[in-house]
Amino acid sequence: MTTSKFINNLLVVLTMLAFFAQLVIDFSSVNIATSAIIFCSALSTIFYLRWSSALENYPLSTFAIFGFSFTTIIGAIFAQSASWLPVSGDLRQPIVTFSWLALFQVVAIFAHMIYRKNTTSSNEDHPSILRRLFESMGIYTLQPTSVLWFVGFFGLFFVLLSKILPVANGLSFLAWAPFLIPAYHSVLGKKYCNIKVHTLFLVLHASVIALLALFFNSRGVLLSGFATLALIFVLRAMRSQKTVSPVTLFRVAVVLTLAVAISAPATKLVTAMAIARYERAHVSPIKTIENTFKNFNDPGKLERYTKLAELQKEKSRYDETYIANPIVARLVTTKFHDNAIFFASEISEKNAEEVMDKSIEFLYTALPQPFIDKLKIDIDKDFLRYSMGDLLANYALGVPLGGYKTGSAFGQGLLLFGGFFVLIYFAMCFVLFAALDIFSKRTKDGVITISVIGMLNLWPNFLFGITADSLHVLFIHVVRDVLQSAFLYYFAISVAKFFTKQFGILPHPISSSVIE
Repeated sequence: MTTSKFINNLLVVLTMLAFFAQLVIDFSSVNIATSAIIFCSALSTIFYLRWSSALENYPLSTFAIFGFSFTTIIGAIFAQSASWLPVSGDLRQPIVTFSWLALFQVVAIFAHMIYRKNTTSSNEDHPSILRRLFESMGIYTLQPTSVLWFVGFFGLFFVLLSKILPVANGLSFLAWAPFLIPAYHSVLGKKYCNIKVHTLFLVLHASVIALLALFFNSRGVLLSGFATLALIFVLRAMRSQKTVSPVTLFRVAVVLTLAVAISAPATKLVTAMAIARYERAHVSPIKTIENTFKNFNDPGKLERYTKLAELQKEKSRYDETYIANPIVARLVTTKFHDNAIFFASEISEKNAEEVMDKSIEFLYTALPQPFIDKLKIDIDKDFLRYSMGDLLANYALGVPLGGYKTGSAFGQGLLLFGGFFVLIYFAMCFVLFAALDIFSKRTKDGVITISVIGMLNLWPNFLFGITADSLHVLFIHVVRDVLQSAFLYYFAISVAKFFTKQFGILPHPISSSVIE
């Protein structure tokens, strides 16, 4: 049995076990109906991956489809079943929410089938202007270890700078570039590098990033890089045609055992950071780290915080609580869609028109303020310091704007366009798929290569590759972020090559960068 088929079978088995567990956990009609919708929706995605060559030929867009399904549908039933909780619990309208999510998932899969059929089989035959530009910039070229390390240090610097200058956050994703070295080594072996030497430095690099995350009390910085590295190997395994061996199964078992072993302390650490976050405005960053470890070693304080959060949820008109585990909650975005879709049904037609006006204003925020002034558009970004999630909650519940609540492009789309948004989303999918797949390339010999940017963005694209918290975020991703990330990366590798060449440590380039 190949690795890809083994993983696919495993997903089918886990989905079935989670479904039957829900029948035992809560046999109410609502929970049964919700679980049935999830079961059918999950299998439709899993079998699409099984019965097509989508993952092999279009890895980035296909993985984004799987990510959408996992973070909204599959992950919900897995997490809640593992916690022995009803999957319909803590949702405003579970049947409605999962029905819409399942429908949008089917639309995405159907659009992807058409997209694959009508996309040129070889990018080398008729490459687009943008693809030729990226080729000349070296976007698809495998970089040597010295360049990846320099790019990583470059990104690390911008992680620091982003806390002072938010615009620098656009380069912070490069901090995890060195963690691609094990992925390249697993494919290319010793001809790429001596992995033993780099492993030690990777541990030190990860420790520095973890320290920065504690220093700034940023859980996202701590989790995103490790999630990216994990997803790189997951994507590789899901595409692998190698036969599963006992040694491979043993290694997977060891990794899963370690993951389970560290999950409890990791959860405690994330909770301790959340407690310390309330105090960080009044203390120094060093004191914040100290408070974090004090909280970590105080089980009573952690328990009181959890109970307080539950009490606040009961009293609040707005809450985002669904998955109890704070780490797993980062992987499941179902609650945000549930909130937004419910809010959309509660907003009046008059207020819906106002949301449309604000949505158009948000679209203009993709432009720099000088361009907005030049075009004489009466918009000031300073007056749009809130999210679409804030706006929907404000009109539906009357809660104040602020807090940057996470919304849903689906909830917003259904509010503005009703059922017609299904067709609009169908058309949007083709653009979203193209924006994702621009960072992978099919060579003349039929080999699919995934660029450094494509791999470093696996985590955000897994979460929000074909959806987002608002329509304007999707628009900004396509019209600005694709080019911005490419040019920022080009700038980083150009500087890296210059300095590594000056020090004489630039090794000979390697021609292949396939993750298979």
